[in-house]
Amino acid sequence: ALPISPTEEGKHQYNEWIVKDHRTLIHVLEDLPSFRPPIDHVLELLPRLQCRYYSISSSPRMHPNRIHVTAVLVDYQTRINRRVAGVATSWLTLKKPNENCPPRVPIYVRKSNFRLPVRPISPVVMIGPGTGLAPFRGFIQERKTAAESGKRLGDTVLYFGCRKQAEDFIYKGELEGFVADKTLTALHAAFSRDQPQKVYVTHLMENNKEELWKILNDGG
Repeated sequence: ALPISPTEEGKHQYNEWIVKDHRTLIHVLEDLPSFRPPIDHVLELLPRLQCRYYSISSSPRMHPNRIHVTAVLVDYQTRINRRVAGVATSWLTLKKPNENCPPRVPIYVRKSNFRLPVRPISPVVMIGPGTGLAPFRGFIQERKTAAESGKRLGDTVLYFGCRKQAEDFIYKGELEGFVADKTLTALHAAFSRDQPQKVYVTHLMENNKEELWKILNDGG
């Protein structure tokens, strides 16, 4: 067995062997076959599987019978070549639409105070790097339906960031369409690894500080 004591050396061992190697309780039992605790003790240590909460990435006005979710598939190799797969996202990849047997996924929707201003004329700045874009995609769809119903929109500005445009720019076509039809006043995208000098959303915000100040000054 691996002796890990509550000392500085023990903390270092724990950090190296457990944390950095991403070992779970099951992995520890696999890697230490001589360690055979009673099964009832193991079950007491295993935590109950928790709910996974994802932001809804669609508007109920645009998609009244569907809920869209934007999530990253967790699937990677640790430094000791052990595969780690996300419990929820890996399971969801198996639930592909099938005409003969549509997949069923148990879900529930929680109420949230994170929402658009009541008045569509109110200006909005949205900052969503990566899958953080999810709720803002729903907000933009909501504003598009408001515009289609004849309501005036305030400035709607989106800041989006990811590593590489060719690999990570999710919903690129849809967002560019929102710019073309004026639902989005501006789309500022930062691709941090597409040039020698890293560029992040914060850099774009600094470059557009006059635009941001105007929106905030106008009640955004």
